[in-house]
Amino acid sequence: MRLKDNTNPFIHVNPPYQLMVIHSSKLVYPRELYQRGVERKRVELIAAHFNEYVANEPKVSFRNGQFIVTDGQHTIEGRIFRNGGKDLPILCKVYTGMTVEQEALLFAEQNGFSAPLTAGIKLRAKVVGGDAISKAFLAATNRVGLSLNYDSQQLTDYRIGCVGTAFRLYKQMGEPLYCETMRLIVAAWEGKPDSFRASVLKGMMHFVELYHGEFSEERLLRALRSIHPVDIYRIGQDDPAKLRGWKKYVFPIYTAYNGKCRKDALPMKF
Repeated sequence: MRLKDNTNPFIHVNPPYQLMVIHSSKLVYPRELYQRGVERKRVELIAAHFNEYVANEPKVSFRNGQFIVTDGQHTIEGRIFRNGGKDLPILCKVYTGMTVEQEALLFAEQNGFSAPLTAGIKLRAKVVGGDAISKAFLAATNRVGLSLNYDSQQLTDYRIGCVGTAFRLYKQMGEPLYCETMRLIVAAWEGKPDSFRASVLKGMMHFVELYHGEFSEERLLRALRSIHPVDIYRIGQDDPAKLRGWKKYVFPIYTAYNGKCRKDALPMKF
């Protein structure tokens, strides 16, 4: 039995893309802007378990005469891998009229399971895309003399590797407290990578929040310089005070600050 047009749920569908077959040699990855590098193991995994019935078409933006891949890089590489490493025609969803900012936001919002975005890569894409809070977070980080390690692979001084944790705390605590805390961390440990561990960021942010206006900066810095940042993680994991969540990372900072001296000791607020 044939359905009438007015009962066909697809009759008025007008997708914002065209399905086009494009040779993979013509597809461009904008890695210098927002795209991440190819993970070889991910490509091999996709190729080994490839199924045409579930594979998605890569999303491509046609801009300035180029076919720019915004989503599906690993799927493309998986197809090439299955083809003996040789380029081949691939069915793609092609969008036209997009700006580079729109491309970056489309990339940042992708939700496929084949290669989840790291927090750093997603943030970089949102910055390129003009996302206001992402740009404000980056600017605040830069103002205290730090940069963001988007790929989290090579840790260097004065670069935050735990981008996701830092960004969450920035949104939770607000920019003034975030900047004050990061300035203290830099002053205490001179921008060493271990000082930007998630445990240190959580412990320091909440310590500054709890005791804002009460602690002596000079005394705090002296206390922090006497312990290694990794010790904050280690003591927190041992959890001697039987605390949970961020509280167990505030504890070693709190005890280091008070020391053995009762004079001007801070009360325990957590």
